[in-house]
Amino acid sequence: MPISPETPLIEPLFRLMGLPPSLVRYCPVSSTKPLRTMYLRDSVLVKGLDAEWDDTCLLTTVDGEHDQLGHIKISGVAGGRQVSGVHLALFGGKGQLGLMLSGDGLKVVIGTGTVLRGGLHLAAKATAFIGDNTTMGQARLTASYADLVVGDDCQLSEDVAVQCNEQHALCDAETGAPLNTQRRHVRIGRHVWLGRRSMVLPDVTIGAGSVVESGAVVSSNVQPNTMVGGAPAQLLRDKVTWKR
Repeated sequence: MPISPETPLIEPLFRLMGLPPSLVRYCPVSSTKPLRTMYLRDSVLVKGLDAEWDDTCLLTTVDGEHDQLGHIKISGVAGGRQVSGVHLALFGGKGQLGLMLSGDGLKVVIGTGTVLRGGLHLAAKATAFIGDNTTMGQARLTASYADLVVGDDCQLSEDVAVQCNEQHALCDAETGAPLNTQRRHVRIGRHVWLGRRSMVLPDVTIGAGSVVESGAVVSSNVQPNTMVGGAPAQLLRDKVTWKR
């Protein structure tokens, strides 16, 4: 890919990253900004890391803001390893985010106006998308061979856990055959509020405008504009919304 200061359209950028172009709807601010793509190895983000970032590792930022990413700290890269296929599209934000990258082919989008605190841990060709103006308080998001989507204007309260897949390989006790080889996902729509210490489990979709009560464990889909709570989470009320 040629490195150019010219402004790319955000939809072709998502196509390049292998992300659904429909995610543009969660980037109402980012889609209006001029963007620039550079080699990740030339970024302040990876200075001091003992790894070799090849020509397929890219960083896309708002033009002129590639050096304003001090709120993001990358870790998890094996020392001396050559890394391939990592593309970070970071359009701004504040907070203190630990970005742990384990493996090749990882894709990350963080939208404009985000305030993120906590950890985002990716492995095994995972993708993570967080839309514009979303806030997160010391939450932990994990994806390994999985796809994570968090829409725009969401609120992830303190100690929220979003687990896109099991944390370890599951095997048949008799044959040793792997049991969890399929790609997993979590999809959270726009303007969703996840209450303090709630947990979202793999293969769950949470509809726009929904509220997840504190301490809830979400193991099945949540309809838009509903409130759920409990473990496992159950419908508490429909036709609801929330305000910051």
